[in-house]
Amino acid sequence: MTDHLGTSRVVWSTAGMDVSDFYPFGGERVISATAGGNNRYKFTGKERDTESGLDNFGARFDSSTLGRFMSPDPLGGHRIDPQTLNKYTYVRDNPLKLTDPTGLDFSLTCSKNNGTTCQGGYIYYKDKNGDYQQTVIKSDDKGNLTDQSNNKYSATISGAGVSFTQAGSKQSSMGEFINGSNATTIQGTGDLSSFKFNFTYSNWPGNVSAGGTFSYNGTFLQAESALQKAGFYHYESDDNDIFHPSTLSYHALDFRSPGEPGTGAGSGHFTVDEPWGLSPFDTLKAGTGDVHLGEHNSYVPGGSGHISAK
Repeated sequence: MTDHLGTSRVVWSTAGMDVSDFYPFGGERVISATAGGNNRYKFTGKERDTESGLDNFGARFDSSTLGRFMSPDPLGGHRIDPQTLNKYTYVRDNPLKLTDPTGLDFSLTCSKNNGTTCQGGYIYYKDKNGDYQQTVIKSDDKGNLTDQSNNKYSATISGAGVSFTQAGSKQSSMGEFINGSNATTIQGTGDLSSFKFNFTYSNWPGNVSAGGTFSYNGTFLQAESALQKAGFYHYESDDNDIFHPSTLSYHALDFRSPGEPGTGAGSGHFTVDEPWGLSPFDTLKAGTGDVHLGEHNSYVPGGSGHISAK
């Protein structure tokens, strides 16, 4: 029997019953142990190593006593979500609400509820038991995008978010990144074909559908040119460029898409890392930065900020 996080609280067997309480970061407090204590899958359903006491989260091991991972996040963090800058933190230090599952990264969304395949804004399918389950997209070990039924998908990136199309179908659905799940890497297409996206967070203030970091196969100047070609506009205020200091070495330049006219809904935002000053070496720097998509913001013509539709 598990709690809302998937943590095993009660284990039954013919020998008796094990009952445990758990501290926020997974430390176990045994209340009774008559069933033999053979359950190895404890905190959020992850396997606990009997020798080290660490929980196996797939890519990394987590220490419930320290409340942190034992190795850094290989994807690093992003300035727009400061909690991710600590590469050892577990679920952004919010363990009462979030978990770190493996694989289930994007929920497919829909707009018109029909009580079966579209419920509560999400797309469902009927499993082998005849029950409706929410359709989710993950990256498999070969880099393919698949759902629970092993259907394959292609992905398209735009300011509105990530759109998924099932192989052999013309029907596309928007995806909402599942906060707290593993990162999903998606290669851009079309004008964004030289961009690679690592989606790692969503649903922070602004109601973005997906966000994380990106890398560009070229210099930062080429990345900025490609964004403008793809329809993202250099954001300006009072005719002055906005530079956001990030470290001692870099500035960042913003590019946005307008989204829905008059509302800003469905807009995208790229922040391109730039050197502090231009030099021959700076022009060789690769294009990298942060991204969030599907945002509902005020950066629309006539709003508190302005986007020049050029």
